Amino acid sequence: MSQVDSANRTPPAGEPKIWKIRAIKNYPEAHNHVLVGKVLEITDSYVRLHCRTYHFGPVLNSPEDVLVGAVTTRVIPWSRIEIINELPANFDYVRSTVISDKPGQVLFRDKQYMCPIGRGSEPNY
Repeated sequence: MSQVDSANRTPPAGEPKIWKIRAIKNYPEAHNHVLVGKVLEITDSYVRLHCRTYHFGPVLNSPEDVLVGAVTTRVIPWSRIEIINELPANFDYVRSTVISDKPGQVLFRDKQYMCPIGRGSEPNY
C-alpha cells in the first residue's frame, strides 16, 4: 500500500489514478464485468471508484455486445478483483465510447486513447 496514505487511505495528491478493473460476479449468468474510472479510495478491503461499467457475455464481437452502465461511485471488494490496468491519468472515462475498429475487436476510447474491453486484454496506447 505504498501509494496510499495509510492515515486516510486515499490516493496521494497529484494526478488522479484511472483504473480499468475486471471484477468477478458471484452468480451463474455473470460473465465479464469491467469498471473504468478514477480511484477515490483504497483500503485493505476495497477500492472505491467514480466509474462507468461495461458488462458483456462470453462472446464479444461488436459494441452492441456491451451493456454500458451509468457513471457513479462504486465500491469493489479486493476479493472480487481479477486484474487492474492503470490507464493514463487524463483518460476521459466519463465521455468515452465503445467502438469496434475491426471484426471481433471491441474497445472503449476517448479523444486521445483506446483500450480493449475484452477479457485478458491490455491497454493499447
